[in-house]
Amino acid sequence: MKINILTKIPVFVFPLLFFLFVTGNQSFAQSERFNYGFKIGLNALSTMRYNTYYAGVKDSIPGSYTDRNGYLVGAFFRVNYSRSFLQPEVAWNYHQQICGFWIPDASNSKNYSPKALNINMDAVNTNLLLGYGIIRNGPFSFDAYVGASLKWTYKIKYEISEEHQYSGKSKFFCYAGVVGFSANISKLYFDFRYEINQPDTNLDFSNINMPDAYKGVFLEKNENILSFSVGMMF
Repeated sequence: MKINILTKIPVFVFPLLFFLFVTGNQSFAQSERFNYGFKIGLNALSTMRYNTYYAGVKDSIPGSYTDRNGYLVGAFFRVNYSRSFLQPEVAWNYHQQICGFWIPDASNSKNYSPKALNINMDAVNTNLLLGYGIIRNGPFSFDAYVGASLKWTYKIKYEISEEHQYSGKSKFFCYAGVVGFSANISKLYFDFRYEINQPDTNLDFSNINMPDAYKGVFLEKNENILSFSVGMMF
């Protein structure tokens, strides 16, 4: 009798596994009440204002900047209500930028020498987004969202050359508004966003352990951030 029962167990187990794995794979992430996911991608600083100061005098030295691509890794949780959703996030960002300016020569203050400074920044973001589903059609969806971001830039590396590198820590939290779009193809997740008006990203060389020639330089700048990422949403 026991043998007969054991031989029938696979008959019931197989349909159960088929239901869990096959029908589960046909479900769509955006059809759930709660979702979670991860993403990786690229970001780029977008400098909107850049003023140079030397010894407290604005535009007394020429200046320039070059924004470079950085990287991001993040995770999120989504609460769906009809077509609307609330999405808390946490992300790590790596930003890169090159700042150029002229400083007086040590031997002759009337002559100026061009300098280039590579700035690499590690930051942690916490975001809160409010979104709306514009398109919901089977495995495809397209959403728009707005929100707010709080960023802590916990490490900054300043590089004049490969032989001269300096590290520092920021003493402030930055905040920004966020607008963007996301799309799903089943569980595949795409995200495109713009962080607006990130304030207080000025750079005062007097607060950095760098050569004395740089001490009078102050960069007044405001940066927005453009990013694209791809990931999975479950």
